[in-house]
Amino acid sequence: MNPTHNSYEEVAHQRRGSADYREGYDEARRAFLIGQAVRERRLALGLSQTEVAARAGMTQSALSRLEAGGAVPTIPVLERVAVALDSELSVTISPHAA
Repeated sequence: MNPTHNSYEEVAHQRRGSADYREGYDEARRAFLIGQAVRERRLALGLSQTEVAARAGMTQSALSRLEAGGAVPTIPVLERVAVALDSELSVTISPHAA
């Protein structure tokens, strides 16, 4: 390997320890967990993505992205989705686990 170039693993290892990486990872984790909760509630009600999206005033593809964790929704979007799912939106702030 050329001594002036690092391997992908070397570069990735350096970046994984950065604050930016951790922040991006945390954001992706939150988006995934929100999407998972929306999908589970929708399935528990026996509703299709199309039905929930129509009730929430959004497109089916936007709801699909939300459920897949591909988008971090705003509070107003979450409120509309919660209403469409006959649910209550609850946002909490808690201390980190020890």
